[in-house]
Amino acid sequence: MTDLAAFQAILGVGFKDIGLLRQALTHRSYLNEQPDPARQDNERMEFLGDAILDYISADMLYQRYPQVAEGELTRLRSALVRTESLATLATGCQIGQYLAMGKGEEISGGRERVNNLCGAFEAV
Repeated sequence: MTDLAAFQAILGVGFKDIGLLRQALTHRSYLNEQPDPARQDNERMEFLGDAILDYISADMLYQRYPQVAEGELTRLRSALVRTESLATLATGCQIGQYLAMGKGEEISGGRERVNNLCGAFEAV
């Protein structure tokens, strides 16, 4: 994982708590190889981020398309928050290069793996 200030600059956001950003960018494999009781992986943050993205997407679509039926809104929201869409956004902000992950995960292409990118994006 490289300089988090550079990542914040890419996002155009300054995080008040760098520890939370570091956690959001920590893949489970990193802690498997380098146990640290003071550090957590991003899985719980990913869970919360997923729910937040669902809500924001639903609200935006509801406001923007007042005449569209519920089923179509659901389809549109699903397209916005699907794994591949979020991984594309994650790639655009270079999230893969800032992930802390184990050597095995990295060697096997973990920095480009769609699920890892999507999960980190949701966590951030």
